[in-house]
Amino acid sequence: MDLQGIFPGNPIDPKKYARFRTLTFSGGTSLLLTAWSFILFSVFFALSLLTYIQVTGADSFSFTMTGPSDLLPLIVLIILIPLTGILHEGFHGVAYRLLHRRPAFGWGRRSVLLYCSCSAGGPYTRKESIFILMAPFVLIPAIGTMLTALAPAWAFATIVLLPLNAAGSVADLRAAAAIIRSPPGSVVLEEGEEMAVLVPLQ
Repeated sequence: MDLQGIFPGNPIDPKKYARFRTLTFSGGTSLLLTAWSFILFSVFFALSLLTYIQVTGADSFSFTMTGPSDLLPLIVLIILIPLTGILHEGFHGVAYRLLHRRPAFGWGRRSVLLYCSCSAGGPYTRKESIFILMAPFVLIPAIGTMLTALAPAWAFATIVLLPLNAAGSVADLRAAAAIIRSPPGSVVLEEGEEMAVLVPLQ
């Protein structure tokens, strides 16, 4: 898949820009971000449960164990909790690759969470940065909903996957909103767990 028509990928010289704002993804989480995480989790949980009921025809979500084989759904749900973070960062990585960048994965110094970034290759345009930031928030629910329709027996997995992914997208959404509000002509330079918004020199 080639996105050259949407993202031309012309080289950006950072020497022609000045730092306008720094966005940090590690460290303490503000009460506001925690509240938004809870709100997004609740909304996507409700939507996932509604989709599950519509697809399966069940009027509720229940779990019954009559033998060892019935533990499989529970094991899958437990595995999905850490797997959601890996999938989330993996979709960031896919977005980088679509822009012909080489993503790097690491663990936050203070947050101890997996992250994906790409400091090499220079700054990004605002459009490219928003594409990378929004990829997991948009694509994981879209693919999860499609898989729910194709494999209703595993629809219960989305009840865990989609709410956790949405809650984990709060920092990405905050960064995307800040980039959208940045002055015209701004570019974004990634620095590990930070993103620097740069504005053209006058």
